Amino acid sequence: MRKLLLILLMAAGAVQAQSYPTKPVRFIVPYPPGGSTDLAARTVAERLTQSLGQQVLVENRGGAAGAIGTTEVARAAPDGHTLLFAADTVITLHLVAKVPFDIQRDFTPITMVTIQPIAVAVHPSLGVNNVKELIAYGKRNPGKLSFAHSGTGTGQHFSGVLLGKMAGIEIVDVPYKGGGPAVQDLLGGQVPMAVMGSTPLIPHHKAGRIRILAFTTQQRFPAMPDIPTLHESGLTGFDTSQWLGLLAPKGTAPEVVSKLHAETAKVLAMPDVRQRLEQAALQAVGNTPSEFKAQIEADNARWTKLALELGMKPQ
Repeated sequence: MRKLLLILLMAAGAVQAQSYPTKPVRFIVPYPPGGSTDLAARTVAERLTQSLGQQVLVENRGGAAGAIGTTEVARAAPDGHTLLFAADTVITLHLVAKVPFDIQRDFTPITMVTIQPIAVAVHPSLGVNNVKELIAYGKRNPGKLSFAHSGTGTGQHFSGVLLGKMAGIEIVDVPYKGGGPAVQDLLGGQVPMAVMGSTPLIPHHKAGRIRILAFTTQQRFPAMPDIPTLHESGLTGFDTSQWLGLLAPKGTAPEVVSKLHAETAKVLAMPDVRQRLEQAALQAVGNTPSEFKAQIEADNARWTKLALELGMKPQ
């Protein structure tokens, strides 16, 4: 009887996957329109509409640093028709704010869509040309060096703190409500340094208005191979990044998750899709649900440990 029940459940799951989707699929992007997450979501949604045979809609639910949209998906029916298309920042929100969801408890990872290194950039007036000179400046001027980032508790924030810790220098963090205002203040010299996503900084670096000193991944960034990493600049083992990913509400059928992963991975392998993402300094990934789950767990463990060391508590 037990064996028969298992067979029936497996058959039901297979039928569900074959018929899925039965209505339009919604990508909830928990940020305002116009950012790199929105661009990536619309790029993937356009092609998935063709392969799934149902329209894939992108809906922006900005607010509370991503908590509003993320909460909406956590409470959605686990049928694969409402999905979260978010950045890595959603996994650390609980470290700095009281939120009604837990990424590891309330979501099933589908795939990491893109990854990009975080950039360490400075205003030319700081007078440093590389990481070695930046660290020397910090040691000569304790407490005078500050860095902008797009929000407290983000990977950018934690990466900047980790940089100071590993370099043995004091860097004051200056949080902004998003990357746009942070970039503007870096360009104006109101803040001498920024630790941020690569996309908004690269054009200004190429124009000579700011200087990207290093990227945070262990391997050099293919889009800008002439810029070194922090790892090879003396901070051995430094390896952080920021990603965009697709997640479903917990309880979504494994067969539906597998189908979503397979179709999304196919989309991310398309040359024109990869090119469009690369233009925004985003590297397509498309890893398996288990690989994405492991990345989320590793990131959460690392940043939770750092938050505890810093005495950070949810507000």
